[in-house]
Amino acid sequence: MKPTLFYLCAPSGAGKNALLSALQTIQTAPYIAIRTITRPADATEASEPVTEPEFQRLKTLGVFAMDWVAHGLSYGIRSTELEKADQIIINGSRAYWPIAKQQWPELALVTITVSEAILKSRLIARARESEFEIAARLKRNRQLANDLRLETPFCSITNDGTPQEMAAALMEAIACTSN
Repeated sequence: MKPTLFYLCAPSGAGKNALLSALQTIQTAPYIAIRTITRPADATEASEPVTEPEFQRLKTLGVFAMDWVAHGLSYGIRSTELEKADQIIINGSRAYWPIAKQQWPELALVTITVSEAILKSRLIARARESEFEIAARLKRNRQLANDLRLETPFCSITNDGTPQEMAAALMEAIACTSN
């Protein structure tokens, strides 16, 4: 039997990692697929860091079920990650969503929304990017949000509460479809 795949996408700073961390405390939560990424590991996410040449070697070998480039980094989900559970969450990219949906029509879209003011303050607080890069991210966010407006997500979470509240909202949506 094929697993149920939940494709989580939201702008950087919207709370994806907070949601995924909160889900890890729930025994019945879906498995969170580990992403292969061409940047150092971040303690707040399930990732496997590799160099760009290693990523390209893995891609050439066909180990990725999904892969994309965002913000100058390469991201991939190994095929073996999609065999680890009956329910799996993929921390994906909004720009890659149309391709992912075409390749995996059964993907259930999960989105997180947050106000631009809060998003901007979170991006500034994490201090990874210049003011110009943050402005570019916010512009890209508006464009991608507009593109996703035509989609009907399986679950859309507004991040105006705690990570635990976001996790509870997603688990409630999953429970409703399981019954």
